[in-house]
Amino acid sequence: MSQQQALILVVDDDVLTCRMIEFLLDHQNYKVITANDPHVALSQIRSQSPDLVLLDVQLPKIDGFTLMRHIKKENQNLPVIMLTARAEMQDRLAGFEVGADDYVVKPFEPAELLARIKAVLSRYRRRAVASTDATINVNGVKLDLTSLSVTLPDGRHIALTPTETRILHRLMASPDRVVSRDDLAAFAVGYLADVSNNQIDVYIGRIRRKLGDDPNDPKYLLTVRSRGYKFIASKAS
Repeated sequence: MSQQQALILVVDDDVLTCRMIEFLLDHQNYKVITANDPHVALSQIRSQSPDLVLLDVQLPKIDGFTLMRHIKKENQNLPVIMLTARAEMQDRLAGFEVGADDYVVKPFEPAELLARIKAVLSRYRRRAVASTDATINVNGVKLDLTSLSVTLPDGRHIALTPTETRILHRLMASPDRVVSRDDLAAFAVGYLADVSNNQIDVYIGRIRRKLGDDPNDPKYLLTVRSRGYKFIASKAS
């Protein structure tokens, strides 16, 4: 998929915003379709198969977070960048938790939006190329990127959110190597995403709880002070 072929769906109930974004993307050789209503947006996704969705949070009838859940049920591999006037951390976390790939706060600079679109599309292209490696097995933990789940050594299956999956994928892809918080943020939630170290720590804590991993005596996720985290390749003998 080249940039010239990428089809972007803009979902926003403000007609002027849709027109502005359409004008901006058209001049960058993207193909653009728009929807001012959540139900129309879902119909467009089913019929047009866009490569990326720009989704406004404040929509009529169904809010953007709820629509995001419907979108991910339709196609969990469809990248979505959320557009919103809200800047609070809890709203950004809520967006990532329901599957957002990046988050742009209005009003935004055109160059910033274009950079984020390019970064998210680039990440998904690389993921598509590596789609044959849909599972990773390290230290008895099997991560399934397709089903967004892990299987623990005792056979238990644990569901993960998309962001948790991406963070764990980044760590397990480089076992016993320290991965910085900035690296994890870039890989998991967008290369230009404004994500603090504290937010990454929150996600790591959630992953640890799901894995049943004790941070004081870790089997899987080790904190490396002032540097980041690493996934332990094998249990100590």
